[in-house]
Amino acid sequence: METSKSQNRRSFIGTAAALGTAVAAGTASAATKRLNKRQIDPDLFRIGALNVVGYSHLNGLWGPVMNSRKGQKDTPLSPMRITHCWDPDPDDSKAFAETYGCEPVKNFDDMVGKVDGIISGGYYCHPWNHIIHEPYLEEGLPNLVNRPFANSLAKTKKMIETAKKGGATIICPSAMELNEAMYRAKAWATGKQILCYGATNSFDDYPTHGVHGVYLMCKAICEAGNPVKAVAYRTDKWDDPPGILIYEHTDKDGRQFFGSLNQVSGSWGTINIHTPESYGGESFRIRTGTGFPFNKTEIWAPPIWAFHNMALHGEMPQTFEQIYHKTQVFLAGWKSVLENGGFVELEGFPEDWESPYILPKSAEDKTPKQLKQLFG
Repeated sequence: METSKSQNRRSFIGTAAALGTAVAAGTASAATKRLNKRQIDPDLFRIGALNVVGYSHLNGLWGPVMNSRKGQKDTPLSPMRITHCWDPDPDDSKAFAETYGCEPVKNFDDMVGKVDGIISGGYYCHPWNHIIHEPYLEEGLPNLVNRPFANSLAKTKKMIETAKKGGATIICPSAMELNEAMYRAKAWATGKQILCYGATNSFDDYPTHGVHGVYLMCKAICEAGNPVKAVAYRTDKWDDPPGILIYEHTDKDGRQFFGSLNQVSGSWGTINIHTPESYGGESFRIRTGTGFPFNKTEIWAPPIWAFHNMALHGEMPQTFEQIYHKTQVFLAGWKSVLENGGFVELEGFPEDWESPYILPKSAEDKTPKQLKQLFG
């Protein structure tokens, strides 16, 4: 039994390492060719913005990091500029363009050949990300895909395969994973024998904000060499706190351990990791920053900076394997809570199983209806 676990673990590490090496070499080469071919000025990087208004990070959080808004006292913190935008609602697209000083396009794929990178800010688009991002992945452009990545493993695989074929890079970020605290947690945990951990995450529903906690945990624990084996999610309502996710992991030696993620209100994100040498555990807490520029630089700017770095140098902050794994962990949590909270194994998870995307508290939102009408 233990031998089998160790072999499975070594197989996972070998696959991830091989895939990560291939991705790093392939995407860096593709990015270099793309930059040389188009003679892109790294100090004037043109961004095409997708899904800009309906439940989108672009409209008020990421957008001002790149462009000054009309009538606002914004100080952009990136040399990238949004030059074109698309939203399933043409009126919203025009309003965004007016605010941010960019050009709206009629169709989602009309920005091919006009921009150097793609940023999608929406939540509701994730069941159709494999369609919406396809022309830009085929073009070999860097793509920022807001959380969650997709609502099925089949769609996740399709996006990854399209990116690899086109030489494109992808980042699927969360402010809860792309921060100094979680990078310190990962660095501290790497190489240590973890006994258990406890994490918290600010929460209002699982797919829009619970996913931030999933990504936080994957950064600190999984990327330190401890993949998730199974997930259990217990709560009375997945669109209200409280709730708890229990994760079963295996470490590099095939040893089993467990961790918890409490979905609560009033907590940005924390994790406390226990090892034999650290009595009481080592704690890491996300700080959101007080006053400008720290209220931007601690949380909202890092995903945009990480995307820009990836776009310029072809170096993805996570491998395709890691993006796939955290999507699988997210979907396993969904399946668990919909099936009475039992453990759901990642191995053998059905690729065609799709998670819900409609939010009970926003059931009348026009955006998912518009997306469904456009993409089926």
